Order: sequence, then C-alpha cells, then structure tokens
Amino acid sequence: MRAARAVLIAIGVVLTGVGAVVFVAGVPVRQWPGVLLWLAGAVVLHDAVFAPLVLLGTRLLRRAGGRLSWGGVAAVQVALVVGGALTLIAFPGIRSQQLGARNPSVLVFPYGLHLALAWAAIGIVTAVVVVAIGLRRARRG
Repeated sequence: MRAARAVLIAIGVVLTGVGAVVFVAGVPVRQWPGVLLWLAGAVVLHDAVFAPLVLLGTRLLRRAGGRLSWGGVAAVQVALVVGGALTLIAFPGIRSQQLGARNPSVLVFPYGLHLALAWAAIGIVTAVVVVAIGLRRARRG
C-alpha cells in the first residue's frame, strides 16, 4: 500500500509540474490574475457549496438507505456525483443556447437533451447496479 501511495504521489507531483510549465509557457502574464481568480473561485465553490451538498446527500442517503446495502448507497452516491459533474459541465452550453450565441455554429448540439439522456443512462446503470448488489446480498444471506 505504501508503494502504491508513493507512486500516486510521484505521479501527482510530476503532473502538477507539467501543468505549471504549460501554464507559464502558454498563458500570457497579463491573464494570470484572471486564471488565479478563477482557480480560487473554484476552490471556494467546491468547499462552500459542493462538499456540503455531498455531505448532506450522503447523510440523507444513509438514513433512507435502510433498505439498501452500503454498496447500493455507494452506487447512488457515485451516480449523483457523476450526474452533478455532468450538469456543471453542460450548464454553460445550455445557458449560452438560451441566451443565443453570436456565432450559431459554435453551439451545435442540443446540450439539454444530451444532459437529460446522460441522466437517464446514469439512472439506468445505477438501478442495475443496485439491483445486482441486492440480488448478490440476498443470495449470500
């Protein structure tokens, strides 16, 4: 376990260094304050909004999860986090389509429909996983 942790830390350090080099080489100095402000905002948004929401959702799932095994609750948690991340990624495209783009060729996909289909797929996969975990648990017990 220690070796795996050391390898992961080393990979993280190397990738952070690569990111720093690419940032310094590719972003003009006059844009650095904006990028740093954006990064600080992302940290604040994560710590002040997303982390508490995930914690609250976890608490609610654990309380309501009397019928679900821990594996089922974990599957639902993963589905909600993945769906939330996809929603955050799709939101700017959906919002830009609502406002109307200056260049219509930039926003060519129906982002709202794609997000709905992604949520449907996440729901189906999660339901299959939860049922499979329940069946496996019933076979054991």
